[in-house]
Amino acid sequence: MNKPTTTINSDLALSVERFFEAYVNAKEGKLVHKNDLVHVTFPDKPQPEIFTYCPSVGCEQKIPLIASGSPAFQQILRECQKNGVLCQIQLNPLENNLPLIIRQHFKDTEFACIDCDKVTVDQNVVSICVKPQSCYHQINGGKINQIKPGKQETVRYFQFYYALVFSNKLRSKNEEIISVLLDENANIIEVINIANDVPSFTVDTNLAVSECKGKVKPELFDKLKETVDNHLKSLICEKVALFDLPLSREKKAKLWAFEKRLKQERREQILSRKRDFDPLKWQTNYQTLLKREEETYLTNISVRFINFLVINTYKIKFDLILNNEAMIHSTLILGLNQTIMVTCPICKKNFTEGYVTQDGLYVCENCVKQSVDSCKVYSKKAALSFDDTLNEYIEPGSGFVCSVCQKRHSQLLEFKCSHDGSSVCVNHYGFCDTCGNEKFYSKNNLFYTDEFKHQLCPKHAKK
Repeated sequence: MNKPTTTINSDLALSVERFFEAYVNAKEGKLVHKNDLVHVTFPDKPQPEIFTYCPSVGCEQKIPLIASGSPAFQQILRECQKNGVLCQIQLNPLENNLPLIIRQHFKDTEFACIDCDKVTVDQNVVSICVKPQSCYHQINGGKINQIKPGKQETVRYFQFYYALVFSNKLRSKNEEIISVLLDENANIIEVINIANDVPSFTVDTNLAVSECKGKVKPELFDKLKETVDNHLKSLICEKVALFDLPLSREKKAKLWAFEKRLKQERREQILSRKRDFDPLKWQTNYQTLLKREEETYLTNISVRFINFLVINTYKIKFDLILNNEAMIHSTLILGLNQTIMVTCPICKKNFTEGYVTQDGLYVCENCVKQSVDSCKVYSKKAALSFDDTLNEYIEPGSGFVCSVCQKRHSQLLEFKCSHDGSSVCVNHYGFCDTCGNEKFYSKNNLFYTDEFKHQLCPKHAKK
């Protein structure tokens, strides 16, 4: 647990230093490092100001500390917020790369994205997504022939960063950086731990990232932050429960030892026969001391708002043409690692895994029929025959017609009569009692004797 915390702390400190340097440069100031001190000269101030990134130096020499949560750093954040958002970026696709970006969200082969797990099946490497929600849309039974990007609409997302610190004297301090992503309607898209989780917004080599200027209206910012704060309350309760889980046994042991020591002191005072011993007063002090000791083992939580990012990107409509001429209509948001949702043309429900059908459609799993003979997939709109015996579908014109019942059946149920080669189904074939089970006969070609009730083929019936 200590190693990830150290990594988070070092990354956070580096980010704070870079932000401070950018702040000084934006104000056309000069920054000079001297040991643990940072001398900053601004054009409107003749004397340089001195800061430090080291907490011990700031405490000993009473120098303003530039660190996450420090008063000096919080004052800089407030000043930046008055002039605009702390950071705002614009995502744009590189030239002619939009079809490639769209293509990355679909899987019509065994290979998917680089983050998926790989397994080997019959010496072939297959990619399997083990995320709670797939990182791609799965296309079965077909290929993508063409990608046609369409209308683009500008959208904004807002990312809040918080530092959560959990401390308890029974356990080393734990710090987490939490990121919360929202849309303009204050809907939470995701909440992740920066150290452990993969963020939804990722910038690949096909996207260009540029800084841009802009402001967020105070009422919108307040609405977004209120939503985030309310969500963090329940999240913190869950994290505190997990943080305290391994401490419960040790906490009970220490409280039991403390209570035992108090009762031992009471016993010693009674045995010493002191005249001023007051049992009622001792009981009151006992309850107070026990409660105070129990409070010392409570987990303390510190929550700091450390950054705010505005992401300007595009919502893009597009069409995919498959090899059966079916067309997929959908949208994606640049930079958002989303699973593309497609609407089924039959049931009108959204789905993330579909099937290319023989009748020129692309539908969800609930709207397909598969021929038991050829294994070809059709939509529910296709006119397929139904085999009552197998409870499966067969294609029109496929299978066979039984010479006895005149019904169409699957080829899986076809038997050839050894006498005339006629086709019969599983319900209308039999065996000759003389030939045995080596030959099949149509029931139309079997003869029944009155004596012993035998059934015989035409060859043995003549004898």
